[in-house]
Amino acid sequence: MLNKIEKILNRILDATGALACTLLILLVGIIGYNVIGRYVFNTSSIALEELSWHLYSSVFLLGMSYAVRTESHVRVDLVFDSRSDTVKAWIDIVGTLVLLVPFSILMIYFGFDFAYQSYSFGPHADTIRGLIEQFFTTGIGEKSQDPGGLNNRFVIKAIIPLSFFLVFLSAISLIINRVKILHSKNDIPESAS
Repeated sequence: MLNKIEKILNRILDATGALACTLLILLVGIIGYNVIGRYVFNTSSIALEELSWHLYSSVFLLGMSYAVRTESHVRVDLVFDSRSDTVKAWIDIVGTLVLLVPFSILMIYFGFDFAYQSYSFGPHADTIRGLIEQFFTTGIGEKSQDPGGLNNRFVIKAIIPLSFFLVFLSAISLIINRVKILHSKNDIPESAS
């Protein structure tokens, strides 16, 4: 059962990593387009400049869960690497339960409120069709203060709770993996005797 849960979570997190990579490629393209436009054609776009900021934020935020899943996140390897697999598993479990899970829950809670406040600004259409039209024309909620900037700021702000929900899923996957390691270490002496 735990193997199945871990595989499902890892598929979700791998897809998130692929999305972050795709957004990074798109970000490089937009920055290249902006630079060429600015220095070759003397034109620039505030909307594209803001979009590049939003994409950079999304790449970073969505990439966090993938980094935890692939163990490419920053940790104190000087202390960690010299320990046995059992001690490493316990360090990961305790650190995840004491630090990562509570922080993720706080960021989901406050991030959702942050995004909802951004969505709540201004008038909203009464129908779903009206909301869709408003989204693509005048925008819903908070808008950029710069002329020519992006509408619908709640979308980028909603990436914050989404990304920490994915970090929370990474934490669950990590805990399952470490429990399996501890369980396999406990099985070795029994099978050898």
